[in-house]
Amino acid sequence: MKLHNEDKNIRMHRMDGMIGLELETHRIDRDGRLAATPHPFSGNKCIDRDFSEDQIEINTLPEIDEEQVMKSLGDKIRHVQKTLKERGELLWPFSNPPYVESENDIKIAQYYGEEAGYTEYREHLARRYGKYKMLYSGTHFNYSFSEDLIRRNAQLDGAEDFREYKDMFYLNLAERTIEFSWVIVALLAASPVADNSFYESGCGGSTIFTGSASLRCSEHGYWNQFTPVLSYESIDDYVKSISRYVECGLLIEERELYYPVRLKSTGKYSIDGLIRNGVNHIELRMIDLNPFAADGIDIRDATFIKLFIIWLASIDGEPLTVPQQVQAIQNFKNSAAYDWHTAVVTDTSGHADSLEVHIKSVLERMTDFYSEENEQVKDVLNYQWSKINSKANRYAVRVREEYGKDFMGEGLKLALKKQELE
Repeated sequence: MKLHNEDKNIRMHRMDGMIGLELETHRIDRDGRLAATPHPFSGNKCIDRDFSEDQIEINTLPEIDEEQVMKSLGDKIRHVQKTLKERGELLWPFSNPPYVESENDIKIAQYYGEEAGYTEYREHLARRYGKYKMLYSGTHFNYSFSEDLIRRNAQLDGAEDFREYKDMFYLNLAERTIEFSWVIVALLAASPVADNSFYESGCGGSTIFTGSASLRCSEHGYWNQFTPVLSYESIDDYVKSISRYVECGLLIEERELYYPVRLKSTGKYSIDGLIRNGVNHIELRMIDLNPFAADGIDIRDATFIKLFIIWLASIDGEPLTVPQQVQAIQNFKNSAAYDWHTAVVTDTSGHADSLEVHIKSVLERMTDFYSEENEQVKDVLNYQWSKINSKANRYAVRVREEYGKDFMGEGLKLALKKQELE
């Protein structure tokens, strides 16, 4: 099941999707330490907390294109910066955390009354995975195709049950995204250095090159203690394949599954919602904060992710076997490597080659696919090509060069600069 791009109506409206962004970051004090103050945006549904009380999650509503969603994100970040400036606090601009003296600095987000379960859940995560890995931050990209587009595609496929067809459309898309999600990791990685305190409690002040371009997406990132295998046969089977990990005790509840790609219904994440309401959109969860972008993500990268999703919905692909799913997750971790020549990706045919060779192959396919699109699309693809043609254009390389000697000191200067520019 794929988009019928040969149909004029499909081709004209394949860009008509909705985009939502979720950006995570930490509040810090003027010394670069995690803020010890309570969350200052209580009651604002678009500015929530993640694991810790200082970790802010800024959410946009779905917008019709990347320009609108970036404006929405920027407006919310400016509101946050204004509030924090009055409190003497800043936003940390990297996916890797700042200096942390000890676990005592990491205050679990506090919820009360009917919401007390949210704190209990975070306490469970702290016990199972440790608090430190909870400090990774990043951006999630949510995308939904237009209902009219999927209906037209369903008609061309002769589908009788639209709800079932739509669910299968997104299931197939999720499977292809898992197969190729390493592309986004490699091209947007931006976290190669960290403060030493992330590795050894109380030993901060020195900067470490981690060997990864994206530490949070690497083997050392935030992963479950097993490699999950999911079913994409139907939405019921998809949900059951997640629920079985709860039933056997590997997860305390379904949302504990830390997977690079999620299918989501409307409202708060719930796999029960997938059964009740069907799939509404797909979520990609592997994007590092970009310190060189004013609002943590470059609009050209946001556009590229949209183009990437549309391309994935348009290509042929066979169901992934269990070994292929396991390999896909390994490819994801391998693509977080700093050196694209030594990192290896293995495709579904079993062909293994360097990360750089495989990225070139995908970009060539995408460039050919979008050959008749406008100059803006071509410029976005050329921007990604520039990261291949010169490693100096890769965010991870730039971060290492500019922040690799004094991650905390230079990072704090950048946090101050970003706040002053708002």
